[in-house]
Amino acid sequence: MSSHSLYEHRQQFFFPPSATARGGLMFCILAGIVTFIGGLYTGEVARTWGSYLFNLFFFFAIALGGSAFACMQDVISAKWGRPVMRLHESFSSFLPVAFVMFAVLFACMLTKFGHANDLYSWIKDPNIIEEFPGKRDWLKPGLMVGRDLFALALIVLLSSWQLRVKLRGDMAMIGGNQAEGEQLGNKAQKSLRHWSAPVLVVYALTFSLLAFDVTMSLSPTWYSTLWGGWSFAAMMQSLMASLLLFMYLTKGTAIGQLVKRQQFHDVGKLMHGFTIFFAYLTYAHILTIWYGNMPEETQFFIARLQGPWKPLLIIIFFTVFVLPLFSLLPKFAKWTAGLAIPICSSILLAQWLVSLMIVIPTTTEPSRWTLPWIEVGAFLGFLGLFLASVFRFGRRYPMVAIADPLLAEALADSHH
Repeated sequence: MSSHSLYEHRQQFFFPPSATARGGLMFCILAGIVTFIGGLYTGEVARTWGSYLFNLFFFFAIALGGSAFACMQDVISAKWGRPVMRLHESFSSFLPVAFVMFAVLFACMLTKFGHANDLYSWIKDPNIIEEFPGKRDWLKPGLMVGRDLFALALIVLLSSWQLRVKLRGDMAMIGGNQAEGEQLGNKAQKSLRHWSAPVLVVYALTFSLLAFDVTMSLSPTWYSTLWGGWSFAAMMQSLMASLLLFMYLTKGTAIGQLVKRQQFHDVGKLMHGFTIFFAYLTYAHILTIWYGNMPEETQFFIARLQGPWKPLLIIIFFTVFVLPLFSLLPKFAKWTAGLAIPICSSILLAQWLVSLMIVIPTTTEPSRWTLPWIEVGAFLGFLGLFLASVFRFGRRYPMVAIADPLLAEALADSHH
């Protein structure tokens, strides 16, 4: 498809939600609110805030991943992913929502509203880290909230700027000005090739900081220097699974007509690669802690090998690694909906369970954790907010980067 043909079909590239989808999103958000209130009302305070936190961080990581993955392609002017780039860029529309939700959590922690301060044991009892001078100075509620909100604001500003630069050309074309749109598209491509590398560095530093502060500090006496990299691997595996599902969701639309077998194959290959990378970092993590055999490192894993957590670890091992590792080996598994959709779903379920395993065992006694109604309710709430953000984006902006000079080249090169 030529750039002129893309221009002619420009009005077909929006992705507004259907009435059924809107109803489903409202149901999910309401389910999340009701569960949250119910969790606080039944006295499961730390568990309720823990469910809020890990679900928020799960969707925040996918949203940031969408922006970071676009940067990775822009910095080398990659062509292969141009037909699907706007799909994962739309995930970043959740980042401003995530900023607000994190701000709400931090405000509740500082003001002790709803006993949110119970979530972090070192806020509830500062004596826990008294014997760790470095952590004692670093983990101070006001300081943590200040630096994390600054990191989140920086992520939101950079991802918004990134999208704004790209959308200028598209919106000029939508308005009927093809020449101006193409000119702005060329300008955006040159600008982003130059600026995407420093933006990626900022994303890496801010995401690592948030991973250390928001999730690792839940176990304040535990150490892991690999936590930032390991969290990145989890983020990218989840992103590829989400992107592949979204590609199948748009398959019957004008957007999906531009996505060929090549893109399904390439995203599937990346998902397979990040499956191995995530497993490798997890193994490296456990191996070094095992042979070090230091109590401050092994306690994190020992706590998760008890009670209801152990069966979850076995489920995670098979669904996050064994199943995708072998089932994605054949080429056709990556572009066959009957195989790819269950594989993507199993990866996302596994990564959600991984997030749960990081947070919930620090907030809930194993004997009290039976039915995961609070965790599932919080998931539905944040899923509703995430998809509402993506659909809102798809209603306002084209889900195909029609002004991108590399898109027409990518479509011309695609023979499958």
